[in-house]
Amino acid sequence: MIKVEIVTPKGLAFSKEVNAVNIPTAEGEIGVLEKHMYLMTLLKPGLVYFDGKTEEGIAVTYGFVDVTPDKVIILSEEAYTIGEIDVGKEKETFDRSVKRLATAQTMEEIEEISKQLERARMLLELVERFGRA
Repeated sequence: MIKVEIVTPKGLAFSKEVNAVNIPTAEGEIGVLEKHMYLMTLLKPGLVYFDGKTEEGIAVTYGFVDVTPDKVIILSEEAYTIGEIDVGKEKETFDRSVKRLATAQTMEEIEEISKQLERARMLLELVERFGRA
């Protein structure tokens, strides 16, 4: 068993011992089991799920992942169960980001708007894929 914690600025969103955890990272999805090698990587928007059960996963946004042989700490800007995702708000964020991207002037603006777009797109895809729990 490996302990997994998901922490957001609002506090501890998830804490449990599991057999396996899958995590969306900047390099792609990784699977972590007990006694995994030490790893620190960037978190990207997607679904963190446990023991192969995607339907019970937690949607996360940007952050960091710290893996040790006996613990995984996921520091995320946001974390939601699928049922907690506000579809209307995310559609609005997505549409607004698309419009803003068309008029962005600097590379920094493009990067920031692209992050917002990816975040909203991924949350909407998760709701579409797994429905409202």
